[in-house]
Amino acid sequence: MPATSEIYDIPGNADLSESEKAARTEEIYLPFKATLERVIADRKTRGRQTVLVTIHSFTPVYHGARRSVEIGVLHDADSRLADAMLARVAGDTRYVIRRNEPYGPADGVTHTLKVHGLANGLMNVMIEVRNDLIEDEAGQEVVAGFLAGLIGESLAIPA
Repeated sequence: MPATSEIYDIPGNADLSESEKAARTEEIYLPFKATLERVIADRKTRGRQTVLVTIHSFTPVYHGARRSVEIGVLHDADSRLADAMLARVAGDTRYVIRRNEPYGPADGVTHTLKVHGLANGLMNVMIEVRNDLIEDEAGQEVVAGFLAGLIGESLAIPA
């Protein structure tokens, strides 16, 4: 719960006590974590193939520098799905797509992949989309269609 993000103050996070941080964790994060654990366990019990895909967005400019990457395909120790996705887009010029950019495991962003994907042996990937690509409904539909196709095609590749 950082008090600053890049160069921007986050007033709601300023001067939080440890008990306030714990209350937020209990109210927001722990229910999310428990729900994800239940869904994964239920799918395992029913013998359903499960893949973990998280999707986030990032700012086009960071610390004054324009980011050229448009879509990041992030992974931690298990790169199977990321490898398949990147192989599918090799030579595709629609977007600038890169591995572990604009963030990667060293930045501490793969928590959910590690806790819920790696720990359960699930294929997993984190996708980061630059904000300007999805700033309106038309852009959201185009990117969503692209990613849905890419993920589906990539899962069809034997792991």
